[in-house]
Amino acid sequence: MNILIIDNSIAYTGAFKCALNEAELLRDKHNFIFVLNDKSTLRKAVEEKGFKVYQIPMVEIKRSLSILLLYPLMLIKNTLELSSIVKKEDVDLVQANDFYNLLGAMLKKFGYKGKLITYVRFLPSVMPSILRNLWIKQGLKHSDNLIAVSDAVLKQLPDNTKAIRIYDPIKLSEKHPGQTHTDSNNVQILYLSNYIKGKGQDHALEAFAKAYAYNKQIRLTFMGGDMGLQKNAQFRAELEQRANDLGLSEVVTFSPFNSDVEAAIKSFDIVVNFSEAESFSMTCLEAAFYGTALIATKCGGPEEIIDEDKTGLLVPVGDVDAMSNAILELANNPSIREQYAEAGRAYVRNKFNIEQYLTEMNKLISEQ
Repeated sequence: MNILIIDNSIAYTGAFKCALNEAELLRDKHNFIFVLNDKSTLRKAVEEKGFKVYQIPMVEIKRSLSILLLYPLMLIKNTLELSSIVKKEDVDLVQANDFYNLLGAMLKKFGYKGKLITYVRFLPSVMPSILRNLWIKQGLKHSDNLIAVSDAVLKQLPDNTKAIRIYDPIKLSEKHPGQTHTDSNNVQILYLSNYIKGKGQDHALEAFAKAYAYNKQIRLTFMGGDMGLQKNAQFRAELEQRANDLGLSEVVTFSPFNSDVEAAIKSFDIVVNFSEAESFSMTCLEAAFYGTALIATKCGGPEEIIDEDKTGLLVPVGDVDAMSNAILELANNPSIREQYAEAGRAYVRNKFNIEQYLTEMNKLISEQ
Protein backbone atom coordinates (compact mmCIF):
# COMPACT_ATOMS: atom_id res chain seq x y z
CA MET A 1 0.00 0.00 0.00
CA ASN A 2 1.23 3.51 -0.82
CA ILE A 3 0.84 5.76 2.22
CA LEU A 4 1.37 9.52 2.09
CA ILE A 5 2.12 11.38 5.34
CA ILE A 6 1.46 15.14 5.50
CA ASP A 7 3.53 16.87 8.20
CA ASN A 8 3.91 20.64 8.40
CA SER A 9 6.59 20.78 11.12
CA ILE A 10 9.37 23.19 10.21
CA ALA A 11 11.86 21.63 12.63
CA TYR A 12 12.32 18.43 14.60
CA THR A 13 9.26 17.82 16.80
CA GLY A 14 7.78 14.88 18.66
CA ALA A 15 4.99 14.66 16.07
CA PHE A 16 7.44 14.44 13.19
CA LYS A 17 9.58 11.90 15.04
CA CYS A 18 6.54 9.66 15.59
CA ALA A 19 5.57 9.83 11.92
CA LEU A 20 9.08 8.91 10.85
CA ASN A 21 9.13 6.05 13.37
CA GLU A 22 5.85 4.79 11.95
CA ALA A 23 7.19 4.78 8.40
CA GLU A 24 10.31 2.88 9.42
CA LEU A 25 8.37 0.28 11.38
CA LEU A 26 5.83 -0.39 8.62
CA ARG A 27 8.05 -0.04 5.55
CA ASP A 28 8.37 -3.80 5.07
CA LYS A 29 4.67 -3.92 4.14
CA HIS A 30 3.98 -0.42 2.82
CA ASN A 31 5.60 2.33 0.76
CA PHE A 32 5.72 5.74 2.46
CA ILE A 33 5.91 9.19 0.88
CA PHE A 34 6.23 12.42 2.90
CA VAL A 35 4.84 15.85 2.09
CA LEU A 36 6.54 18.53 4.19
CA ASN A 37 6.28 22.28 4.62
CA ASP A 38 8.52 24.09 2.14
CA LYS A 39 10.13 25.84 5.13
CA SER A 40 10.90 22.52 6.82
CA THR A 41 14.48 21.64 7.69
CA LEU A 42 13.55 17.95 7.88
CA ARG A 43 13.86 16.86 4.26
CA LYS A 44 17.35 15.45 4.74
CA ALA A 45 16.30 13.47 7.84
CA VAL A 46 13.50 11.81 5.85
CA GLU A 47 15.54 11.16 2.72
CA GLU A 48 18.37 9.64 4.77
CA LYS A 49 15.85 7.00 5.84
CA GLY A 50 15.13 6.24 2.19
CA PHE A 51 11.71 7.90 1.86
CA LYS A 52 10.57 10.13 -0.98
CA VAL A 53 9.83 13.75 -0.05
CA TYR A 54 7.75 16.53 -1.57
CA GLN A 55 7.52 20.05 -0.15
CA ILE A 56 4.68 22.56 -0.54
CA PRO A 57 4.14 26.03 1.01
CA MET A 58 1.84 25.12 3.90
CA VAL A 59 0.39 28.02 5.90
CA GLU A 60 -0.84 27.77 9.50
CA ILE A 61 -3.66 29.91 10.87
CA LYS A 62 -2.25 32.71 13.03
CA ARG A 63 -3.57 35.86 14.68
CA SER A 64 -2.53 37.93 11.70
CA LEU A 65 -4.86 39.61 9.24
CA SER A 66 -2.55 38.93 6.30
CA ILE A 67 -2.30 35.23 7.22
CA LEU A 68 -6.06 34.93 7.72
CA LEU A 69 -6.65 36.44 4.28
CA LEU A 70 -3.99 34.28 2.66
CA TYR A 71 -4.90 31.00 4.36
CA PRO A 72 -8.00 29.99 2.31
CA LEU A 73 -6.27 30.69 -1.00
CA MET A 74 -3.13 28.78 -0.01
CA LEU A 75 -5.22 25.88 1.31
CA ILE A 76 -6.91 25.53 -2.09
CA LYS A 77 -3.61 25.93 -3.96
CA ASN A 78 -1.88 23.34 -1.77
CA THR A 79 -4.79 20.93 -2.08
CA LEU A 80 -4.53 21.06 -5.87
CA GLU A 81 -0.78 20.47 -5.68
CA LEU A 82 -1.28 17.66 -3.19
CA SER A 83 -3.91 16.08 -5.44
CA SER A 84 -1.38 15.86 -8.25
CA ILE A 85 1.14 14.22 -5.91
CA VAL A 86 -1.48 11.70 -4.77
CA LYS A 87 -2.26 10.78 -8.37
CA LYS A 88 1.39 10.62 -9.39
CA GLU A 89 2.32 8.33 -6.49
CA ASP A 90 -0.88 6.25 -6.76
CA VAL A 91 -1.57 6.86 -3.06
CA ASP A 92 -3.93 4.45 -1.30
CA LEU A 93 -4.00 6.09 2.12
CA VAL A 94 -3.32 9.66 3.26
CA GLN A 95 -2.28 10.44 6.82
CA ALA A 96 -2.59 13.98 8.18
CA ASN A 97 -0.07 14.04 11.01
CA ASP A 98 -2.14 16.45 13.09
CA PHE A 99 -5.77 17.48 13.03
CA TYR A 100 -5.12 21.20 12.54
CA ASN A 101 -3.73 20.40 9.08
CA LEU A 102 -6.82 20.52 6.88
CA LEU A 103 -5.14 19.30 3.70
CA GLY A 104 -6.39 15.77 4.24
CA ALA A 105 -9.99 16.91 4.63
CA MET A 106 -9.63 19.23 1.64
CA LEU A 107 -8.37 16.34 -0.50
CA LYS A 108 -11.63 14.55 0.24
CA LYS A 109 -13.64 17.65 -0.66
CA PHE A 110 -11.76 17.82 -3.95
CA GLY A 111 -12.68 14.26 -4.87
CA TYR A 112 -9.97 12.04 -3.38
CA LYS A 113 -11.47 8.54 -3.18
CA GLY A 114 -8.77 6.86 -1.12
CA LYS A 115 -8.60 6.47 2.64
CA LEU A 116 -7.73 9.17 5.17
CA ILE A 117 -6.54 8.90 8.75
CA THR A 118 -5.98 11.99 10.87
CA TYR A 119 -3.88 12.15 14.02
CA VAL A 120 -4.70 14.34 17.01
CA ARG A 121 -1.34 15.07 18.62
CA PHE A 122 -2.37 18.14 20.62
CA LEU A 123 -4.78 18.33 23.52
CA PRO A 124 -7.78 19.99 21.82
CA SER A 125 -8.47 22.06 24.95
CA VAL A 126 -5.34 24.17 24.40
CA MET A 127 -6.71 25.43 21.08
CA PRO A 128 -9.25 28.26 20.64
CA SER A 129 -12.70 26.66 20.68
CA ILE A 130 -13.74 27.99 17.27
CA LEU A 131 -10.69 26.38 15.65
CA ARG A 132 -10.64 23.08 17.54
CA ASN A 133 -14.35 22.55 16.85
CA LEU A 134 -13.76 23.19 13.15
CA TRP A 135 -10.75 20.86 12.99
CA ILE A 136 -12.46 18.05 14.91
CA LYS A 137 -15.65 18.37 12.86
CA GLN A 138 -13.74 18.20 9.58
CA GLY A 139 -11.56 15.38 10.86
CA LEU A 140 -14.51 13.24 11.87
CA LYS A 141 -16.47 14.04 8.72
CA HIS A 142 -13.77 13.21 6.19
CA SER A 143 -11.42 10.77 7.96
CA ASP A 144 -11.86 7.04 8.18
CA ASN A 145 -10.30 7.28 11.63
CA LEU A 146 -9.30 10.08 13.99
CA ILE A 147 -6.36 8.76 16.01
CA ALA A 148 -5.73 10.12 19.51
CA VAL A 149 -2.17 9.55 20.72
CA SER A 150 -3.24 9.16 24.36
CA ASP A 151 -6.30 8.60 26.52
CA ALA A 152 -5.97 12.24 27.61
CA VAL A 153 -6.57 13.30 24.01
CA LEU A 154 -9.30 10.73 23.38
CA LYS A 155 -11.31 12.01 26.36
CA GLN A 156 -11.46 15.44 24.71
CA LEU A 157 -12.86 14.12 21.43
CA PRO A 158 -16.56 13.48 20.73
CA ASP A 159 -17.89 10.01 21.42
CA ASN A 160 -17.59 8.63 17.91
CA THR A 161 -16.60 5.22 16.58
CA LYS A 162 -14.11 6.91 14.24
CA ALA A 163 -12.16 8.29 17.22
CA ILE A 164 -9.71 5.74 18.60
CA ARG A 165 -6.55 5.74 20.69
CA ILE A 166 -3.29 4.27 19.42
CA TYR A 167 -0.14 5.00 21.38
CA ASP A 168 2.85 6.03 19.32
CA PRO A 169 5.47 3.28 19.14
CA ILE A 170 8.72 3.21 21.07
CA LYS A 171 11.22 2.87 18.26
CA LEU A 172 14.14 3.33 20.60
CA SER A 173 17.35 1.40 21.01
CA GLU A 174 20.38 1.74 23.25
CA LYS A 175 23.91 2.30 22.06
CA HIS A 176 25.30 3.78 25.27
CA PRO A 177 25.75 2.17 28.70
CA GLY A 178 23.73 3.26 31.74
CA GLN A 179 24.07 6.72 33.24
CA THR A 180 27.31 8.17 31.96
CA HIS A 181 27.83 11.44 33.86
CA THR A 182 30.99 11.69 35.96
CA ASP A 183 30.06 14.63 38.21
CA SER A 184 29.69 12.87 41.57
CA ASN A 185 29.61 16.14 43.50
CA ASN A 186 26.47 17.59 41.92
CA VAL A 187 22.98 16.44 40.96
CA GLN A 188 22.46 17.18 37.28
CA ILE A 189 18.92 18.05 36.12
CA LEU A 190 17.89 18.13 32.45
CA TYR A 191 15.04 20.04 30.83
CA LEU A 192 14.80 18.65 27.29
CA SER A 193 12.43 20.73 25.18
CA ASN A 194 12.38 23.32 22.44
CA TYR A 195 12.07 26.89 23.71
CA ILE A 196 8.33 27.43 23.31
CA LYS A 197 6.13 29.34 25.75
CA GLY A 198 3.87 26.86 27.51
CA LYS A 199 6.54 24.15 27.56
CA GLY A 200 7.31 25.04 31.17
CA GLN A 201 10.93 26.18 31.21
CA ASP A 202 9.91 29.35 33.06
CA HIS A 203 8.27 27.31 35.83
CA ALA A 204 11.30 25.02 35.98
CA LEU A 205 13.64 27.96 36.44
CA GLU A 206 11.61 29.40 39.32
CA ALA A 207 11.28 25.98 40.95
CA PHE A 208 15.00 25.36 40.60
CA ALA A 209 15.76 28.72 42.24
CA LYS A 210 13.66 27.75 45.26
CA ALA A 211 15.26 24.31 45.46
CA TYR A 212 18.78 25.69 45.05
CA ALA A 213 18.32 27.75 48.21
CA TYR A 214 18.22 24.43 50.12
CA ASN A 215 20.61 22.33 48.03
CA LYS A 216 23.65 23.99 46.46
CA GLN A 217 24.66 20.76 44.69
CA ILE A 218 21.89 20.84 42.09
CA ARG A 219 22.54 22.00 38.52
CA LEU A 220 20.01 22.67 35.75
CA THR A 221 20.53 22.38 31.99
CA PHE A 222 17.99 23.51 29.41
CA MET A 223 18.49 21.71 26.11
CA GLY A 224 16.55 22.49 22.95
CA GLY A 225 16.20 24.71 19.92
CA ASP A 226 14.13 27.72 18.88
CA MET A 227 13.01 26.10 15.59
CA GLY A 228 14.21 29.22 13.76
CA LEU A 229 11.34 31.29 15.16
CA GLN A 230 11.96 34.74 16.62
CA LYS A 231 9.34 34.34 19.35
CA ASN A 232 11.09 31.19 20.58
CA ALA A 233 14.50 32.85 20.47
CA GLN A 234 13.03 35.71 22.50
CA PHE A 235 11.66 33.24 25.06
CA ARG A 236 15.09 31.69 25.47
CA ALA A 237 16.62 35.15 25.90
CA GLU A 238 14.06 35.94 28.61
CA LEU A 239 14.94 32.72 30.43
CA GLU A 240 18.65 33.50 30.27
CA GLN A 241 18.02 37.00 31.62
CA ARG A 242 15.86 35.63 34.43
CA ALA A 243 18.56 33.10 35.38
CA ASN A 244 21.05 35.95 35.52
CA ASP A 245 18.69 38.11 37.62
CA LEU A 246 18.28 35.21 40.07
CA GLY A 247 22.05 34.89 40.38
CA LEU A 248 21.98 31.41 38.86
CA SER A 249 24.08 31.93 35.73
CA GLU A 250 26.84 29.70 37.13
CA VAL A 251 24.52 26.76 37.85
CA VAL A 252 21.97 27.01 35.01
CA THR A 253 23.13 26.15 31.49
CA PHE A 254 21.41 26.75 28.15
CA SER A 255 22.43 24.21 25.50
CA PRO A 256 21.35 23.62 21.89
CA PHE A 257 19.35 20.61 20.78
CA ASN A 258 21.29 17.34 20.95
CA SER A 259 20.40 14.84 18.25
CA ASP A 260 21.73 12.02 20.44
CA VAL A 261 18.84 12.07 22.91
CA GLU A 262 19.93 8.86 24.60
CA ALA A 263 23.38 10.24 25.42
CA ALA A 264 21.87 13.48 26.67
CA ILE A 265 19.37 11.80 28.98
CA LYS A 266 21.87 9.29 30.35
CA SER A 267 24.30 12.04 31.32
CA PHE A 268 21.83 13.47 33.86
CA ASP A 269 20.43 12.33 37.21
CA ILE A 270 16.91 13.75 36.78
CA VAL A 271 14.76 14.78 33.81
CA VAL A 272 11.97 17.30 34.39
CA ASN A 273 9.06 18.38 32.18
CA PHE A 274 6.77 21.09 33.56
CA SER A 275 4.71 21.72 30.44
CA GLU A 276 1.26 23.29 30.66
CA ALA A 277 -0.25 20.72 28.28
CA GLU A 278 1.05 17.55 26.61
CA SER A 279 -1.00 15.20 24.49
CA PHE A 280 1.65 12.56 25.18
CA SER A 281 5.33 13.48 25.73
CA MET A 282 8.13 11.78 23.88
CA THR A 283 10.59 13.46 26.24
CA CYS A 284 9.04 11.76 29.26
CA LEU A 285 8.85 8.47 27.40
CA GLU A 286 12.49 8.65 26.37
CA ALA A 287 13.62 9.62 29.88
CA ALA A 288 11.84 6.60 31.35
CA PHE A 289 12.98 4.27 28.56
CA TYR A 290 16.63 5.24 29.07
CA GLY A 291 16.44 4.86 32.84
CA THR A 292 16.61 8.38 34.28
CA ALA A 293 14.43 9.55 37.17
CA LEU A 294 11.54 11.70 35.98
CA ILE A 295 9.37 14.54 37.29
CA ALA A 296 6.50 15.92 35.18
CA THR A 297 3.31 17.92 35.44
CA LYS A 298 -0.17 16.43 35.40
CA CYS A 299 -0.81 18.00 32.01
CA GLY A 300 -2.30 15.12 30.03
CA GLY A 301 0.07 12.61 28.49
CA PRO A 302 2.68 12.28 31.28
CA GLU A 303 0.11 10.64 33.58
CA GLU A 304 0.03 7.73 31.11
CA ILE A 305 3.82 7.43 31.14
CA ILE A 306 4.49 7.82 34.88
CA ASP A 307 2.93 5.52 37.47
CA GLU A 308 2.77 8.16 40.19
CA ASP A 309 5.10 7.62 43.16
CA LYS A 310 6.16 4.28 41.69
CA THR A 311 8.07 5.22 38.56
CA GLY A 312 8.35 8.99 39.00
CA LEU A 313 6.77 12.12 40.45
CA LEU A 314 3.81 14.10 39.12
CA VAL A 315 3.04 17.68 40.17
CA PRO A 316 0.19 20.10 39.39
CA VAL A 317 0.57 22.40 36.38
CA GLY A 318 2.04 25.76 37.36
CA ASP A 319 2.65 24.80 41.01
CA VAL A 320 6.20 26.05 41.47
CA ASP A 321 6.33 25.03 45.14
CA ALA A 322 5.34 21.44 44.30
CA MET A 323 7.92 21.39 41.51
CA SER A 324 10.61 22.66 43.86
CA ASN A 325 9.71 20.08 46.50
CA ALA A 326 9.81 17.28 43.92
CA ILE A 327 13.24 18.39 42.73
CA LEU A 328 14.52 18.37 46.30
CA GLU A 329 12.95 14.98 47.02
CA LEU A 330 14.85 13.34 44.19
CA ALA A 331 18.00 15.42 44.51
CA ASN A 332 18.35 14.52 48.19
CA ASN A 333 17.58 10.81 47.76
CA PRO A 334 19.76 8.95 45.25
CA SER A 335 18.21 5.62 46.23
CA ILE A 336 14.74 6.88 45.26
CA ARG A 337 16.12 8.20 41.97
CA GLU A 338 17.55 4.78 41.21
CA GLN A 339 14.31 3.06 42.22
CA TYR A 340 12.17 5.29 39.98
CA ALA A 341 14.62 5.00 37.09
CA GLU A 342 14.57 1.20 37.09
CA ALA A 343 10.81 0.97 37.64
CA GLY A 344 10.09 3.55 34.95
CA ARG A 345 12.32 1.77 32.48
CA ALA A 346 10.42 -1.49 32.92
CA TYR A 347 7.00 0.19 32.98
CA VAL A 348 7.21 1.99 29.62
CA ARG A 349 8.92 -0.89 27.83
CA ASN A 350 6.00 -3.09 28.76
CA LYS A 351 3.19 -0.59 28.18
CA PHE A 352 4.37 0.99 24.92
CA ASN A 353 5.90 -1.98 23.13
CA ILE A 354 6.34 -2.04 19.37
CA GLU A 355 4.47 -5.33 18.90
CA GLN A 356 1.26 -3.85 20.30
CA TYR A 357 1.57 -0.83 18.02
CA LEU A 358 2.23 -2.96 14.93
CA THR A 359 -0.80 -5.12 15.68
CA GLU A 360 -3.11 -2.12 16.10
CA MET A 361 -1.77 -0.11 13.16
CA ASN A 362 -1.66 -2.99 10.69
CA LYS A 363 -5.23 -3.89 11.65
CA LEU A 364 -6.30 -0.28 11.12
CA ILE A 365 -4.62 -0.04 7.72
CA SER A 366 -5.98 -3.39 6.55
CA GLU A 367 -9.51 -2.26 7.41
CA GLN A 368 -9.18 0.84 5.28
